[in-house]
Amino acid sequence: MRMGSGINRIRKISLKLQVSTLLTYIIGIAALKKSRLKKDGIPKHGKINTAGYMIGALSLLYMGYSATRLILTGKAPAAVFIHGPLGLVTLALSSLFVANRWSWKTVKNMKILVVLFLSTFSGGVYLFSVLSKREKLQKSLKRKGMLT
Repeated sequence: MRMGSGINRIRKISLKLQVSTLLTYIIGIAALKKSRLKKDGIPKHGKINTAGYMIGALSLLYMGYSATRLILTGKAPAAVFIHGPLGLVTLALSSLFVANRWSWKTVKNMKILVVLFLSTFSGGVYLFSVLSKREKLQKSLKRKGMLT
């Protein structure tokens, strides 16, 4: 297996983990909305969203490696420099919720976290698209003998 194909496979796994995280968060919100009593729904919502956080955290290993590699080789798209810091802020705020710091668990902060997560997620999907297109173009040029 060539190095590039392994990275592409890991990139796809990372994206699937992030999509799973998003779906888990949606299920957590639905569980809260569906429960008749908030005291019943909040613990379930918390457990489901904590699972989503853990799933998303798994993909951070690839993202950190990939971003570092792209930056060091000078091939990082500009979006990496926005996506990375935004993702770190999202991760930090999410950690406060997962660690159960109740003073941070306000509806206002949860809404901020949702906006941060969706912004970071959108940036990640955009980066996935850019990097996948770049890889396909390089493969095409190599096949045609235009790139060594």
